[in-house]
Amino acid sequence: MAKLIIKRTSEWNNRMRDMGVYLDEQKIGTIRNNEIKKFEIEPGEHQLSAKIDWCRSKTISFNSIENKTQKYELTGFRHGKWIVPITFLIILINFGLRLFWNFEEIYFLIFIVPLFAYIFYYLTFGSNKYLRFKKR
Repeated sequence: MAKLIIKRTSEWNNRMRDMGVYLDEQKIGTIRNNEIKKFEIEPGEHQLSAKIDWCRSKTISFNSIENKTQKYELTGFRHGKWIVPITFLIILINFGLRLFWNFEEIYFLIFIVPLFAYIFYYLTFGSNKYLRFKKR
């Protein structure tokens, strides 16, 4: 038997949700935040993908060989680990500035609209690229 090892990175924005792991379009398990899962698979050509809610990863193909291990890292969308916390930080700073000073809302919009647009893209049009596999 060949082995497939998947390590899920720790991310703030996907922390509370499990991701489904699919091999050849069949669900073989779920993986939690910062968890490493090992799967025994048949040797041969395989298709690997992951899904969380309505978002998914691109399907990747790999060839497994008897007694060999394939290792992949599963992460969220590019820069998602930083974009979501930065967005919430900017919102908190905005409320603080508006509470204590006469802060113009236009400055807030200049920073927050691009961040929300980036997140919105991955939750809608880019939902098939929300998750990513990286070979380790």
